[in-house]
Amino acid sequence: MKNFVELLGVYSMKLSDENFNFRAIIDKMVIFKDKTIIEKLHKNELNEKSDSILTYCYIDNEAGITFEYLCPYNIELRAMFIQKDKDYSYKLRFGSVTDCEILIIDSDCSGDKIIDDWINMIKNGYKTSDDIKEFRTWGFIDHLRAKEYPDDIIVGLFKKGLQGEGMYIKLLKKEENKLFGKLLNEPYQNFGVHLNDIIEVKLAKDNSGNISCFYEC
Repeated sequence: MKNFVELLGVYSMKLSDENFNFRAIIDKMVIFKDKTIIEKLHKNELNEKSDSILTYCYIDNEAGITFEYLCPYNIELRAMFIQKDKDYSYKLRFGSVTDCEILIIDSDCSGDKIIDDWINMIKNGYKTSDDIKEFRTWGFIDHLRAKEYPDDIIVGLFKKGLQGEGMYIKLLKKEENKLFGKLLNEPYQNFGVHLNDIIEVKLAKDNSGNISCFYEC
């Protein structure tokens, strides 16, 4: 067993909370207070002394916000019970656990070599570009983001003679003041762009001062 939580900042919330922000959990360890979530995947019970599970949270480019199961945990004892087998990987996707109560540990390492090696393997497997890292810090576009997929934002498509359409793009890169993203939907109208096309988009303020993102043909 390892005792590390008392040395770190820890705070509680639900993923469905109105004030939820993905930056609070990404690249951090997260405790789910209900261990039955992972027991259903295990098909058996976890360590009998555990009352919760420890996970590591990251963004999967295709699956969005993901929690990698690390080991059983006991909140009262503040202790991990190492029960990790490198032959399997259990992942909890954001959409399946939004009503769960969690504890967020303001750290990305536990102090246990087995657990931290696993976390480092995840980090190496899901590296991202400096541009994506910067996009994730842009709080001014948070209202445009898909909640489960923080790298995906809604964009308005506009072309003379057509009605505007709202589509999602996955942010990819920036070049000077230009932003580029991959179109994640097929437009209903003929804007000259299609699903999976890379398009250049622009950010602008509306009359109320709100930021919007658009592509204009």
